[in-house]
Amino acid sequence: MTCMTTKQKFEVENPPVVVLSNGRYAYRVKCPWEGKNGKELHAFKFCSAEAYARYTKMQEQAEQETPEEP
Repeated sequence: MTCMTTKQKFEVENPPVVVLSNGRYAYRVKCPWEGKNGKELHAFKFCSAEAYARYTKMQEQAEQETPEEP
């Protein structure tokens, strides 16, 4: 992925998929470094609705496999 601010590249496995305010889907990951004054930087990469569906399905399966503690 490429940081939106610094344009530095880094590798990510299974990034989370989010729905942006404009209705598009994107992978969104926190960058491994900080910006000025300690700000959190994020990397975005547009993806398809299929990728979002797969991600939500994987999250649901992970929740079902993990038993809730009483």
